[in-house]
Order: sequence, then structure tokens, then C-alpha cells
Amino acid sequence: MYLCGSRFARVSLKGATFTESVLKDVRLEDVNMSEAIIENANLTGLRLHDVNLSGASISFANLSGVSIADANMVGMTIDGILVSDLLEKWNAK
Repeated sequence: MYLCGSRFARVSLKGATFTESVLKDVRLEDVNMSEAIIENANLTGLRLHDVNLSGASISFANLSGVSIADANMVGMTIDGILVSDLLEKWNAK
């Protein structure tokens, strides 16, 4: 099925599964993706803006070149280490 260039509003895909799908250049606005699972995906060039990622988990990911700015990182950890502690030590240098 090809839906190139289609626009959808007020659609529920709750419980849907997409496999071997191309979602390149897709724009998601005002969506609820809570409890979503993304596995084995190419998210190169992904842009996230004004999103709530609280409670999210990232594992076995290539984060090379990732940039995080103007973000609330309270409680955020990398390999179990609080990012606030890492930044505090970095800024103390």
C-alpha cells in the first residue's frame, strides 16, 4: 500500500504494528505515542522538538553525533550515572 503525500488527522492507530515499512520524511504533530516501541529502526536525522520523553528507555543504540539542548535532564542517567553529576564534574574543571 502506498500513501505517499497523504495527510491524516484524528486517526487512531492504537495497537497497530508496522513491519518493513518506509516512514521516511513522515511528520508527526500533536500525537500520543506513550508506550510506543520502536525496534530495529533507522532514525538517522530524526528531529524531536517539544517532546515529553519522561520514562523513556534507549538501549543498544548508536548515539554518535546526537545533540541535546535546552532539555530538562533531572533524573536522566547514562549507564546508571546521573547526567547532572557528569555535568557538575565537567563544569568544575
